[in-house]
Amino acid sequence: MKITCRAMLIATLCLLAFAMRAKADDVTLTLDPVGGALTGPAGSTVGWGFTLADTGSDFAVVTGSDFCTGVVSSPCSNPFGTYTDFIGQQFVVVGPSPEPGSVAQSFDDTAMTGVGSFAINATSSGTIDGFLAVTYDLFSVDPNSPNFDPTVDTLSTGNYLYATASVTVGSASTTVPEPGTITLLAAGLAALLLAMPLGAARRRLRIV
Repeated sequence: MKITCRAMLIATLCLLAFAMRAKADDVTLTLDPVGGALTGPAGSTVGWGFTLADTGSDFAVVTGSDFCTGVVSSPCSNPFGTYTDFIGQQFVVVGPSPEPGSVAQSFDDTAMTGVGSFAINATSSGTIDGFLAVTYDLFSVDPNSPNFDPTVDTLSTGNYLYATASVTVGSASTTVPEPGTITLLAAGLAALLLAMPLGAARRRLRIV
């Protein structure tokens, strides 16, 4: 009985130590644009950049991401468009030296950088509100170290980071005149200004 109680106590202390160590790692996710609000025409593809930071003593490795509008049930789906994960394919590691404390990427659909892309359906309209869910694993040893042992050095897996995000269908056009239009407009104004003094001079000559 004493042995059983002691074993249970040791197991409980180990679990508490595990939980405290996991909480000691401050892993944060910031989207680009800030607030995660994107706008694009129906039928286009938009996406999010990110900054991922870890100020804790352990190493976080991103394993994937998803755009969800409710409970995370990967893969999440919606009638508004299709999300494609980018960050989970890049083996992003943040943590103490020699790894970077933070990693930042802009969205680039061709280079497949950023958190991920969202292809808006051609028939979609309005706004869809949701969040980006980024999953990561936590390790006590740098995963890029030759001494890394996933069996021994794994602290936790399947951790989540959440960031509010939305996609709005809107026109990408702008009201600013095209360069050719601006040039023609400037030329017309210049001609008008030049013509005005000549006309006034002619009127003065006729009066005299």
